[in-house]
Amino acid sequence: MDKRYKITALCGMGLGTSSLARMAIMDYVKGHGIDATVTVADIGSVKSIDADIILTTKSMASHISDDIRSRTTVMYVTNLIKKDEINAKLDEFFAGQDE
Repeated sequence: MDKRYKITALCGMGLGTSSLARMAIMDYVKGHGIDATVTVADIGSVKSIDADIILTTKSMASHISDDIRSRTTVMYVTNLIKKDEINAKLDEFFAGQDE
């Protein structure tokens, strides 16, 4: 993969939970040799996020507009601190990038 990906972990306040998710995402991309910038954001800044992937919880779905979904891949997990669930979602996304 030659592309540098932008990945954002999104939670309500952009602090604890998304920071833990960011660490899990960083472990994933490093382990898979993926060039990526990984950031965190809070729900108030969702409209200005410029990312290839937004990873958030299902409870945040109502805050993600159709406009955002049309320009980025939004992936939902049940819990942002479950590393195995984050890894599964990222596997799903990056498997589609090889096509």
